[in-house]
Amino acid sequence: MGAKQALEAIWAKRAKAFRKETLPYFRYMGQSGFPAFMSLLFISSAIGYFSLIRNLPEQFPVTAAGVISLTLAICWCPLRTWLEPGDTVFLMPRESDMGGYIRRSLRHTSIGCAILAGIVLLLYLPIYRQGAAPNGAWPLTLAAAGLKAGNVWGAWRERRMAWPGMRLSMRVLRWALTALVLSVWLTNAAWQAALFTVISCLLFMLLHRLPVRHRLPWERLIFEEARTRKRYYVFFGMFIDVPTLPSRTARRSYAAWLLRFIPYAGRNTFVYLYAAALVRTEIGGIVVRLLALGCLVTYWLADAASLAGWGAMLVFVLFTGVAAVQLGSLRHVHRYSVWKHVYPLPEKQRVDQYALVDRLALLVCSLLLWLSAAIPLAVAGLYVPLAAGAACALAYIAIRPSRMRRKLQQDAEEE
Repeated sequence: MGAKQALEAIWAKRAKAFRKETLPYFRYMGQSGFPAFMSLLFISSAIGYFSLIRNLPEQFPVTAAGVISLTLAICWCPLRTWLEPGDTVFLMPRESDMGGYIRRSLRHTSIGCAILAGIVLLLYLPIYRQGAAPNGAWPLTLAAAGLKAGNVWGAWRERRMAWPGMRLSMRVLRWALTALVLSVWLTNAAWQAALFTVISCLLFMLLHRLPVRHRLPWERLIFEEARTRKRYYVFFGMFIDVPTLPSRTARRSYAAWLLRFIPYAGRNTFVYLYAAALVRTEIGGIVVRLLALGCLVTYWLADAASLAGWGAMLVFVLFTGVAAVQLGSLRHVHRYSVWKHVYPLPEKQRVDQYALVDRLALLVCSLLLWLSAAIPLAVAGLYVPLAAGAACALAYIAIRPSRMRRKLQQDAEEE
């Protein structure tokens, strides 16, 4: 077996090992009822989608919706390489033979991303045809395929850049340029959009010749692989205990200012710790992204008065439930910390203050989601769905602390 074939065999072995490692966690997730919840979410989303395309409001932002949804699907270009920190010692000497290894990683991730982009495009086309629609489905499909290929190329070139600031700048430029090109395709004739696309791509390729790049960005690829694995285990951690991975924190200055309102006193020790964990860890990032998506979908359905307002409230309840599930993983953050056994802090205080942080966080999430539906539904005079949604959310928030206390007690018994 040649050197290149041996490296590709390592790729296949690591991919198989990761699937084997995560398969038991997928089974636990299946037993938790999460697939049933996602099925309900899918069914409600499908109902809302078909209701939207049958009764598309005249003022619906067709172009903006297409630019946002297609840009997210086309520009998202992850890369699974299965590389590990030790590879800088054992595989780096064979860097010249790593071309086949990287190409296999690109094929593996690009196929799934292309399928996702195709699904988003298929869902958008019925909405696009009800607008001005200067182009047909095939020109848009070819343009989206070309943009996806260009984004895969651009994302790989970004990973190879030596300086983080330049990498971030080129990524922002890639996303912005993709959004601009999509807006041109959705609002202009095909020949004009094609000419603009060719000129933009040529300029973008010329810009990519300027930054200094590594031949193979080992540290960047290892960092991305570790981050992806952590996200998998953060997700699995909502259903069962998982191996502890190195923690990563983020400043999130847009939310960190809230911590200054917590009084600096011993009676608020756990309030501060759990609030800081929520703001600075990946849990907070996931909750913020869920809120952004939930508010957007809820507002669209409420603005369209889908199912006389009940469609928006159903999505509101579903996203509140998803946020609650995600917030539930916060109780594992300090579960195995040694300092709990060093400092004389009562366990009851930890339980009560965790329940307080969890309840306040869920209350804020549900309030933001509810407000995104309340404004358009109130304008339309649909008050009954609003009241029903608020009552459901408040009832759940009222009983949630007792449920979380029972879960914490079960975790303590298992230890």
